[in-house]
Amino acid sequence: MSGVITPGHPPTPTRGSWHRWAAVALVLVGLFRIAATYDDLSETLDEVAHLGAGMEWLEAGRYTFEPQHPPLARVASAVGPYLLGIRVHDAPDMWTTGRRVLYADGRYLRNLTAARLGILPFFAIAALFVWRLGREAFGPDVALGAVACFTLLPPVLAHSGVATTDGPFEAMFAATLYAMVRWLKQPTVRRGAWLGVAAGLSLMTKFSALPYLGLTMAFAMLIRLWSMRQQRRRAFGSDSGGRAPAPEGREGDVHWTWRGVATSLAVAAIAAFVVVWASYRFSVGTIRGIPLPAPEIVRGIRDVAEHNRGGHPSYFLGEFHVTGVWYFFPVLLLIKTPLSALVLGVMGLGMLARRGWQNADWIALLPIAAAAAILAVAIPSRINIGLRHVLPIYIALALGAGVAWQYAWRRLRVPTGRAALVLATALMAAGSVTIHPDYLAYFNVLAGRDPSRIVTDSDLDWGQDLFRLARVVREQKIDTLRFAHMFSGDVGPVIGVPVVPWGGPSRPTGWIAISETLYRFGRLTVRNDLYQRDAHANDWLDSAAVFTRVGKSIRLYHIPTPGAVPAARP
Repeated sequence: MSGVITPGHPPTPTRGSWHRWAAVALVLVGLFRIAATYDDLSETLDEVAHLGAGMEWLEAGRYTFEPQHPPLARVASAVGPYLLGIRVHDAPDMWTTGRRVLYADGRYLRNLTAARLGILPFFAIAALFVWRLGREAFGPDVALGAVACFTLLPPVLAHSGVATTDGPFEAMFAATLYAMVRWLKQPTVRRGAWLGVAAGLSLMTKFSALPYLGLTMAFAMLIRLWSMRQQRRRAFGSDSGGRAPAPEGREGDVHWTWRGVATSLAVAAIAAFVVVWASYRFSVGTIRGIPLPAPEIVRGIRDVAEHNRGGHPSYFLGEFHVTGVWYFFPVLLLIKTPLSALVLGVMGLGMLARRGWQNADWIALLPIAAAAAILAVAIPSRINIGLRHVLPIYIALALGAGVAWQYAWRRLRVPTGRAALVLATALMAAGSVTIHPDYLAYFNVLAGRDPSRIVTDSDLDWGQDLFRLARVVREQKIDTLRFAHMFSGDVGPVIGVPVVPWGGPSRPTGWIAISETLYRFGRLTVRNDLYQRDAHANDWLDSAAVFTRVGKSIRLYHIPTPGAVPAARP
C-alpha cells in the first residue's frame, strides 16, 4: 500500500499521485490566507529596519547599515518597492530608509504589500521541502499529512506574512535539511554541491543557521554512522557468529567512503562560500588589518554574539528579564502551538524515535535530531523575544504529525476512532481559520484569556494593530492621540491624526494608547548599563479609566479632565 513506512526503503509514489495535488491545494490556500492579512495588519516593528537594509543593498550597492542580519531576506523584502521605482537617497540609517520607502508617494499600504510579497514565496518553498522530506523518508501519505499540518500552523502563517527574516530562514532550513538527507544517503560531489548551496542560502537568511544546522549535521552524521554500524552487525557481524563486517556497497553503505565524503564536503564548503560571498556582492575588506572576502559576515556574527551576551529586555510570566530564562522556548511552544498539532507531532516524533532505535533507521531519527539541535542552541540563549527564533522546529513537528496521523488512521479501524481523528484535525483547521488575520498573536487555550500576562513582544505585540487603531480613531472622531509605542518614527500618517509620543511620569488627560509590551514593562530607565524598572508605573491608567483593547496588542484609554463627562467606550 502507498505510504507504508519501511526503514531504509521509503515507498515510491506512483506518478500522478493525488497526494501531490492535494498538497499543492493546501499551499495555495495558505498563500491566499497570508496575503489576505496585508490589509489588516500594519507594519511590525522590525519590518522597517529590514526593508531599509535591503534597499541599501539594491540601491547603493553596499551593505553597511547593520551587519547583525545577513542580506538575503532583507533584499527579498526590498525588491517589490524597488521595482515600483521607489528610491531613497543618502538616508543616514536603515530605520530612516525603511520609513521613507513605506511612505513613498503617499502609498503606505501599497509599499508595505510590495515588501511582504517578496517574502511570500518562501512559504511555498518551505512547504515544498516539507513535502519532499516527508516523501523521501516516509512516503506520500506522511508527506501530505506533514504539509497539511505545516500550512495550518499560525506561527508559520504569521511569519510568512511579514517582511522579516524568520519565514525565509525556515524555508532555507527545510531546503538544507532535505539536501542533508540526500547527501547522507549518497555523499556524491553533486549532492555535496547542492548541500553547500542550501546551507549558504540558510546562512544568508539568518546567522542562527550556523549553530542550528551545524549541530543538526553533527547529530545526523553520528546517527548515520551508528545506523550503518548497527546494520552491519545485524547482517554480518556479531549477530552472525563473529563474521567480518559487510563489504562496502551493502545496504546502508552505498557510496560511503571517507575519501568520497571528504571530497563532497569540500565541494559543499566551496559552494556555500560562493553563495555567501555573492550575497555580499563579492565585497572585500579588512578585519584587524587582515584582508578578507565578505568581512560583513565576520562583523555580523560578532555582533550577534555580543547581543546574546548582553541579552535583550523581555517580559515573561509576569517578570522582566534581560538575560532570558531556559524555559522560555519550551513554554512558548506549549502555548502558541495548536494543541492537536502539538499532540500529534510529539506522538509522531516519539514513534519515530522508537522505530529509529529498534530498526537502526537513521532517517526516522533525523527530524528528532533537528528539533533537538534547535532546542539545544535556543534554550541557553539570553535573547528571549519570540518563538520566531525557533520557527524551523515546526518542520520536525509537522513531519511527526504526518507520521502520527497515518499511523492512527490505519490502526483505528472502527468508525468512531477515525471520526475522532478527523474531528481533531478539523478542530485544528477551524481554529487556524477563525483567528484570521491574527496569526501573529495566536495562543491556544492553555494561555488563558489574557496572554499578555505571559508574554508580549513579537509573540503578541509587534506593532501590527495600527490600522485597527486608525479605525477606532476615525469612529471616535479623535483629533489628537497620545501613544506609548516602540516605533522608530512618527506613526501619525498611518493612524491619520497627530500622534504625540507619551511616556514617563506624566499623567495626561484625553485619549491615550499604549502597546501591551510597554504596558507590561512599566517604566524602564537605564543607569550605568543597568535597567531599572517601575513595574507599577502604568497602574494609574486602569484606576483612571476602563481600557478598550484595540486588536490584540493596544490598550486605548480616555482619561477625562476633572468635571468632564467620560467619552463613550469604543
